[in-house]
Amino acid sequence: MKKNKIIVFCAILAIISCNSIPSAEVMCYDLRTEDGLSGDPMAKQYLNDRLFTGSCYTLHEQDITQIDEIRSYKKGKSHGVWVKYHNNGNIFYKSSAKNGEIHGLYNSYHINGVKADEGKMNKGYKDGVWEYFGVNGTLYKKDLYKNKKLIDEEYY
Repeated sequence: MKKNKIIVFCAILAIISCNSIPSAEVMCYDLRTEDGLSGDPMAKQYLNDRLFTGSCYTLHEQDITQIDEIRSYKKGKSHGVWVKYHNNGNIFYKSSAKNGEIHGLYNSYHINGVKADEGKMNKGYKDGVWEYFGVNGTLYKKDLYKNKKLIDEEYY
């Protein structure tokens, strides 16, 4: 019985931590691609000539005391939670990557912190129902995507 409780606890902890914002100690500017350049965050990333696993951060150009974006990598490929921030510190978007592509739940937010849109990404493409909200939080549009294409849209 005790073993089952431990397994359930670990499973819940894993689910919660999968979508939490990772801490990052490495600046993304320190990462390099195979050609030795930094820049394309979706290209394989290296740190000290080794494929990078972990999270890195960038800083806002206008205020270098604030984090602009946190990116996660596994064996050099974008993998895990990615979060970008507005200049005021509120989240601009939060998403996940898997094997180098945006995949899973995607949320973006207006500068005031109110959700702007929400939907699911499937290997880099919008998939299923996407909802769009105004700056006051009112739903104004729903889109339906299937097989990488917009199938239907509805305005409110």
